Amino acid sequence: MKAAIDLDPYPAPLKTLTRDAALRLIGRLKSNAPVLGKHADEWMRALAGDASPEGYFLHPQAFPAVLLPWFLEAAIRRQPSRSFQRDVVYSTVAGYYFVRLTDDLMDGEAVAPPVVPLLIVLHAEFEQTFHRYFPAGHAFWDVLARSSYQAAETASRDAGQRRITREHFLASSARKVAGAKIPIAAVCHRYDRSDLVAPWSAFVDLLGRWHQMLNDMLGWSRDLQRGTATYFLTEAAAHAGSGASIAEWVISEGYAWGMNELGPWMADLQAAARALDSPDLLAYLEGRERDLLGAWEDLRGEMAPLRRLAQSLR
Repeated sequence: MKAAIDLDPYPAPLKTLTRDAALRLIGRLKSNAPVLGKHADEWMRALAGDASPEGYFLHPQAFPAVLLPWFLEAAIRRQPSRSFQRDVVYSTVAGYYFVRLTDDLMDGEAVAPPVVPLLIVLHAEFEQTFHRYFPAGHAFWDVLARSSYQAAETASRDAGQRRITREHFLASSARKVAGAKIPIAAVCHRYDRSDLVAPWSAFVDLLGRWHQMLNDMLGWSRDLQRGTATYFLTEAAAHAGSGASIAEWVISEGYAWGMNELGPWMADLQAAARALDSPDLLAYLEGRERDLLGAWEDLRGEMAPLRRLAQSLR
């Protein structure tokens, strides 16, 4: 199953800022730590499919980490500040790389040892970027600490899990993207709209749930081969039963089951976007939904012969 957004949701100025952020990070690395910078550059480009590093963040199926703060600022003041967003995007890029590298290490991915110290620099770049905007003791730093603890606790709790129940998934999927609440809080506090931190953070939780489920559906075969526990594969094992094929369940029932989960969650997301009074955010969600439903219709037609074959072999 493949899903890609039908229209590019990333405004041209945001694309430029994201490209500049990736280049700024690599430039600082190569200037201050040349050996690490070389390895980091290779690692970042590999994440983007050996293309320009910003592609990792601007991919249609990527979690919209740089897009959400842009939409938020547009909702507050219509025209986002390029100078402020430059730093927001830079911090987000560094933070997102930090999370990705941590995840790869915890998942047992083949990470070259010279890349591992990059974690030190990424966290420093992610945090220190906001020092010029928020003094010590500012409420923003409370959000940063709280979100960091949530993400770290979830990662620690999930390590080595063999089964992911629905209850566990609902509790952990939101916290996995807790780091995305930090740039959200930065935008809110920059414009004295602390009242928006809670509702926009709640939206991030909802989006994390939907995004994680879709990722688990799209990557089920890879996760099965690697022995990575997911909610989708836990359901597959439960429905398939002993001796049955997980792949057969995915084709015959699994995708439909997953789509039935995603549908109401997308409705929740769109309702939240309306309440946040963000037309850009709502349009983004409608585009994701439209494209996913189109991909699902195509896939159902392709799977029909496979279902018939599976039934004939029973």
